[in-house]
Amino acid sequence: MNELLVALTGLGFAAGLTAVVAGFRGTTGRSVRSRHRRLRFARRHLVAVGVGGVLWLVSGWPIMGVGGAAVVTFLPWLVSAGRVSAARIAHLEAIETWLRRLADLLGPGHIGLTTAIQASARGAPPEIASEVRTLAQRLRIWEFQPALLVFADDLDDRVGDIAAAGLCVAHHYGAGAAELLNTLARQVSDEVGARRTAEVERARRRSTVRILLGIWAMMLLGFTVLGGSTYTGVYDSVGGQVVLAAVLALVGAAVAWLRRLGVEPKPPRFLRSGAPR
Repeated sequence: MNELLVALTGLGFAAGLTAVVAGFRGTTGRSVRSRHRRLRFARRHLVAVGVGGVLWLVSGWPIMGVGGAAVVTFLPWLVSAGRVSAARIAHLEAIETWLRRLADLLGPGHIGLTTAIQASARGAPPEIASEVRTLAQRLRIWEFQPALLVFADDLDDRVGDIAAAGLCVAHHYGAGAAELLNTLARQVSDEVGARRTAEVERARRRSTVRILLGIWAMMLLGFTVLGGSTYTGVYDSVGGQVVLAAVLALVGAAVAWLRRLGVEPKPPRFLRSGAPR
C-alpha cells in the first residue's frame, strides 16, 4: 500500500506540473482558443490520473488504473465522431452559401469577381469567415490563381477545390460568372445532401458502438467488483496483469477502429498550391 501511495503521489505531482506548465504557456500564447485548449488538456489529464488511481486502489490491479486513465484521456476523441461529421457538413453548407452570395454580388454586373470576393468577406458564413477574409487580403497583392489555390488549401476539402477551380474559370472567362457560381452552389448542395444521407447510417453505427461499449464496461466492472477471488485471483499475478493488459489493448484497438468507421473519410483533393504551410 505504501508503494502504491508513493506512485500515486508521483503521478499527481507530474500531472500538477503539467497543468501549471500548460496554463503558463497558454497565458503567453497568441490566442485565447489555444489557451483554453491547453487548459482543457491539463484538466483532462488530472482527472485521468485521479480516476486511474481510484481504480488501482479499489481493484489492486495496476493495469486497471492505467486502463481507466486511458479511457478518460481518449474519451472526448472517441465520442467526437458525430461532432466532426456535423462540422464538415456545416463547412460545406457555408461554402454553398458563400458561392450564392458571390453570384448575387455579380448579378448586376457592375463589379468584377475580385471585388465581389473582397466585398463578400464582410458577410461570409462563420465557418469559413477566416479563410474568406484571408483570401480577400491576398487578392490585394497576389495574382488571382495562386491566391485561389492557397484558399483551396485553407478549406482543405474536395468541395473547396471545386469552388476554387470554378472561381478560376469564372475569372478567366469573365462572362457568365454569376451563372457558373450558381451552378457550383447547386453542386455543393447535392454533395451536402449525399453526405447527410450517409451520416444517418454512420450515426446508427455509432449508437450501436456506444451501447456495446457500455455493456462491456458494465460487465468488466461487475466482474471486477463482484467476481470474488475465485474468478479474479488469477489476475493478481504478473502474468495475469499481462493477460489483462492484452485484453484491454485489443478492446481499445477495436473501439478505435469502430470510431474510425463512424467518421466519413475525407474525399481525395485534386488541387494543391505547392505553397509552404
